[in-house]
Formats: sequence, structure tokens, C-alpha cells
Amino acid sequence: MPRAYATTEWLEPGERRRVLAGIVGRFPGFAPAWKDLSALLDDDPGRLDAIERGLRGRPDAETLGILLVNKAGILARRGDRDTAVAILGELALSPDSTLATEHLAKVVLARLVASR
Repeated sequence: MPRAYATTEWLEPGERRRVLAGIVGRFPGFAPAWKDLSALLDDDPGRLDAIERGLRGRPDAETLGILLVNKAGILARRGDRDTAVAILGELALSPDSTLATEHLAKVVLARLVASR
């Protein structure tokens, strides 16, 4: 893990975004930094790009789950509810999902289905 990454949680959002952009620039396969950077971006295309880059970085199980839940949320907002439901359903039922990912996927899926 890049040493600077561990200290980013205490930074103001703009500074944190700058530091994370530097980290992913130097370590493009470091999925946790892409996950955190995606949460700080203002537009869905930028967030989706950061999520995809994080997914290509072979994330750990927890990071993978958060990236996929966030991707599903963006897809649902863009009108691709079927793909979002499929992603969330797979996460909710997968034995490879962490407990936190499983529960988060179920909550987001329930909200998505209820809003139909």
C-alpha cells in the first residue's frame, strides 16, 4: 500500500482528491485508491471511469463489493436498472462477497426495487 494512501482520510476533500489522483497516477493498479477517488468525483462518467479502473486493479473482496455497488447505483440512475439489479443480486447471493458487501447490496437492491 502506498504510504501516502493511509493518511488521506484526514484531508479536506479537494486535497484528498489531489493526493488520490497522484497515487493512482503512480500506482494505477491500486484499487482502493480508485474506490476512494470515485467517491470524491462530481460526475457520473468520471466516477464510472474510476470504478472501472479500480475493478481492473484486481481489488480485494471488500473493495470489489463497494466498487460494484457504486457502479450499480450509477447504472440505475442512468436508466439501466436491469444491469444494476443483476449486479446487486449477484453480490447479495455470492459466497465470495464479504458480509458488509452482501448487506449493502441487499439494502441498495431493496431501495431500487421499491422505487419502481
